[in-house]
Amino acid sequence: MNGDERQTNSTVNDKIQQRKAIRMRKRRRKKLLTLLTAILLVGAIIFSIVIFSGDKPETEENLPVVGGNVIEGSEPDLPVTYTEATILSVGDILTHIPQLEYAKAVGNGGYDFSNSFKFISSIVSSADYAVANLETTLSGEGQGYSGFPAFNSPDSLLDAIKDAGFDMMLFANNHCYDRRLTGFIRTQEQITERGLAYIGAKTQPQDKAYQVVDINGIKVGMLNYAEDLSGGNTERRTINGNLISDGDLDYMNLYNLSLLDELYADVDRAIADMHENGADLIIAYMHWGLEYHTEHNKYQEDVAQALCDRGVDVIIGGHPHVIQDVEVLTDSADTGHKTLCYYSLGNFVSNQNRLTLTGNSSAQYTEAGLMVQLTVRKYSTGEAMVVSAESIPTFVHRYNASNGFYAHEILPIADALADPAGYNLNASSFGKGNAASLYDFETKLLGDTVEKYNSSVDLPDGIPAE
Repeated sequence: MNGDERQTNSTVNDKIQQRKAIRMRKRRRKKLLTLLTAILLVGAIIFSIVIFSGDKPETEENLPVVGGNVIEGSEPDLPVTYTEATILSVGDILTHIPQLEYAKAVGNGGYDFSNSFKFISSIVSSADYAVANLETTLSGEGQGYSGFPAFNSPDSLLDAIKDAGFDMMLFANNHCYDRRLTGFIRTQEQITERGLAYIGAKTQPQDKAYQVVDINGIKVGMLNYAEDLSGGNTERRTINGNLISDGDLDYMNLYNLSLLDELYADVDRAIADMHENGADLIIAYMHWGLEYHTEHNKYQEDVAQALCDRGVDVIIGGHPHVIQDVEVLTDSADTGHKTLCYYSLGNFVSNQNRLTLTGNSSAQYTEAGLMVQLTVRKYSTGEAMVVSAESIPTFVHRYNASNGFYAHEILPIADALADPAGYNLNASSFGKGNAASLYDFETKLLGDTVEKYNSSVDLPDGIPAE
């Protein structure tokens, strides 16, 4: 380790300790305020007794004393106010060949993907900020459009995503390099051209792959990393089985299970920089885990705990193509800091389903996904926090449309089951049954962890629990 690295690590550790010290001071201040309030209340009762007994206090000896200082009166407490914002996150957006075929059939000479998003756009657009994982490339028509294993989608996919209400794309995933560096860079350029933000990738090695986003006056730092899926092999750095050319790794936010210290050092630098730029909260989006496994693994858990210990407030994962469990983690050095961790939100839209993944015991679960809406607040006391999370189960209704191609419509399951005709569930004989069984699966897998997290949030004094 050279001198610059030691200085950087020292600075990062100082930042972490400073944040923990601030939280400790806030808790001590709350306890002191509670004690002072109790003492003042006792003093007020004594004062009232003296007044009504006819004896008026005329000397300092009759006034209440706190810490040796005479309290001659106090101004009424100012009301605690707050700014609020909602952040919606969804899982993987993939475009397989049947989706391309349908989009072309209805595209009037182009490709139109808007049908997939029409039933969830009102939910997405109602959030103050919405984030999705773009798990394809936009390498251009000249490269040939394709699905798995080397995705390349029409640029118009982004138009449908933006029209649905999304604001940010995640681009650290195992398909970001499907068309090498040229497609990798062009995808970022297309995202930027449409006025969308993105994290997890860079067009120049010296750029930042993270952002601090101002949402209703609350500054949220956002990170995005992907495991390279090499199984810890460092001899030949690959992503999704593709050998990464010399120098290209510098453009990507990848981590290797054998080089976790590199990941943690990069996270430390990013978080320190985001806090210096005013970040009130930190969200880490992680592309990790084993495909088609509905329970997280030890590697995910270890990385999640390390992120929690570094001050990350929420972790949202993807890649397994099925939803996974959710946990609340506790900082190893500061039990007052908790991290809400959704290990995987599953697919948001794809052609994966119980018919296309024959022989896969989790095939039916690839049709399910989660939308997670966080409500965050920043209080006049200076504190910022996630005050609640909401999990919204979704279902990709894939059916043979009247034009002879497969439609793929993302449905909020609870709303769709309450109004099958309004959400086009009646377009197939299996829509209602599959949606109902997936809703039952998702709610059982999630359990009551999120509800317990919401009820445990410690709001500042003066704010009633909701």
